[in-house]
Amino acid sequence: MRQNQKQTSNDKDFQTARYWAVVGFAGNFGLAILKGWAGIVSNSSAMVADAVHSASDIFASVFVYISLKIAQKPADKEHPYGHGRAEVISTLVVVGMLAAAGVEIIRTAITTIRHGSLHAPGDLAVYVAILSVLVNELMYQFTYRAGVKTNSPSTIANAMDNRSDAFSSIAALIGIVGAKLKYPVLDPIAGIVVALFIFKMSYDIAMDAVGQIMDESVGEKKIQEVTTLALTVNGVRNVHGIRVRQSGAAFLVDLDIVVDPKITVQMAHDIGESVREMIRVQMDKVSDVRVHIDPSDLH
Repeated sequence: MRQNQKQTSNDKDFQTARYWAVVGFAGNFGLAILKGWAGIVSNSSAMVADAVHSASDIFASVFVYISLKIAQKPADKEHPYGHGRAEVISTLVVVGMLAAAGVEIIRTAITTIRHGSLHAPGDLAVYVAILSVLVNELMYQFTYRAGVKTNSPSTIANAMDNRSDAFSSIAALIGIVGAKLKYPVLDPIAGIVVALFIFKMSYDIAMDAVGQIMDESVGEKKIQEVTTLALTVNGVRNVHGIRVRQSGAAFLVDLDIVVDPKITVQMAHDIGESVREMIRVQMDKVSDVRVHIDPSDLH
């Protein structure tokens, strides 16, 4: 019964994550068109750069949605640990697209400065920049909460992408206002600042993804949780060799338990199975548990 409830909860988590990927797609699609139009009409390179950022976010949301559909598939013969790493691949694709957008923004800004085609943007760019900050911050808040709740790295990456878009819109707004105050060079400079925000966010997201690829430990809190649950099982004398790694939204657990060396193999096996079920059912987001049985504390 508890296992069925957990499966239902996991399905709802994926549904929630996919919902916010769709919201991100729709929001960024609208912002990209609005900011691109405003940037051209208002003659603002900073706003056009911000529009490029939003356009890259559209494709990021698509990749996130696809990765979530793949990650939800159960383990099979070719993928015995499940398909959770699809989210990591999606995250790295998002990083690559963000970095490419940042390079293009810098190239455009430098070209504008070198050729001297600097003009004060129109008022429309100011209003659209303010709207972009508000919309992206709202999308960040809701998407990030959904990502944390579902433990979805690609959803969190998508949320951080929205936050970087909000920051870049603030930079664009500063550049636009500065240009209107008779310092037009601030507009393309703001575009470069936008790109720097994008690079910083890309780096942070990439490091999280690389941590998963390298099977980085998830931290002491999860280790302690595994220890506590294992020791509640009757017949477990001690626990050691605990390793917890993340694969997409799920955690994979390996541990050694110490049992009485005088009990039968069947009894030891049953204790191990009890530990496995205890951790898999009681811990949130755990998809697989491997238990090794030791007959004593001596190694």
